[in-house]
Amino acid sequence: MNRRWVKLSAVILLTVGAIVLLSPINAQWLQWYLAFNSKLLNLVFDLARVSLIALLVAGLLSPFESLGWWAGWYGDGIETHIPCRLPAQLTGVANRSSVQAPRRYIVYLDGISQSSADYPPRVQTFLNRLAAVLPADMVFIQNVMAYSALNRPLTAQRPFASFWRWVNRIEAWNPQSPLDIFINLRNTFQVAVSTDNRYGPVFNRGTAQVILNSLRQQGYRLGTPITLLGYSGGAQVALGAVSYLKYALDAPIEVISLAGVVSGNNGVAAIDRLYHLTGDRDLLAKMGAVMFPKRWPLIAWSSWNQAKAEGRVQFISLGPVSHNGPSGPIDSQAQLPTGPSHLSQTLEIVMDILTKG
Repeated sequence: MNRRWVKLSAVILLTVGAIVLLSPINAQWLQWYLAFNSKLLNLVFDLARVSLIALLVAGLLSPFESLGWWAGWYGDGIETHIPCRLPAQLTGVANRSSVQAPRRYIVYLDGISQSSADYPPRVQTFLNRLAAVLPADMVFIQNVMAYSALNRPLTAQRPFASFWRWVNRIEAWNPQSPLDIFINLRNTFQVAVSTDNRYGPVFNRGTAQVILNSLRQQGYRLGTPITLLGYSGGAQVALGAVSYLKYALDAPIEVISLAGVVSGNNGVAAIDRLYHLTGDRDLLAKMGAVMFPKRWPLIAWSSWNQAKAEGRVQFISLGPVSHNGPSGPIDSQAQLPTGPSHLSQTLEIVMDILTKG
């Protein structure tokens, strides 16, 4: 009943929005703003209307890449026969039989600001610090395009790749530029696709294939435990892929959700454990518990609440930390009241999780 009500509400809102913005009676709906007799106000309002229409169209088109991958529109799509190569610690002239095989593979899935294989400085610092303290028998996999079933960055092999490259250049020149909102919106729509019961299975199957191929490229051995480390929207992508990875590999899979916005309606039933790390000031992560009905305590039979009851979902507070930016969980300058930096605390918690076994 709750799901039907949410869907009905969404349809009503979309219908009303289409009537207001696109119908022939649009002029009658908007006569009020003409009374101001201000060209500037009219221009601002018209730009807002165009932006809303563009946003609506972008949202409607967001599943097409995944559907195109599934339908084979992109040729071979994701490669399914990739030569495995041994991790660096297993190569060399030394006797390989004396070298310990990897005991865990860790796959990082970035947040919604990801547009290319190059991470923002704050994220790259976090990844470098984490890679430096990981044990030698753990393989750390990065550069996975979490929001593409084709594993393609926004800046390459796309019709609008030049636009995304331009946005990246502006962002590199002026980190305070608001243009990153275009990247965030685009990837947010992909997160929404992942949570959708209609298109989500296709998107999640595609991202699972991307992760699987990345594992195979690093010489993955069947049965080796896997940890998916997802930041922000990457946590939802990780959960969406878990069911398919579990089916393909039959290996223990854990998910570390770092400031994750997760729906709880897919993947939770298949995970061995989910560690949900959130800050007390992280409003976006808290919104997930409100936006997605299956995370409501009232829906006691949902996969999310059943996993919680079984102890497979563990909540870890990061203290007075926000979602991202200078006060986010991976900032190296912001200090906690107890002394350590936000980054140091996050690294310590993640390492405790990874090495607990």
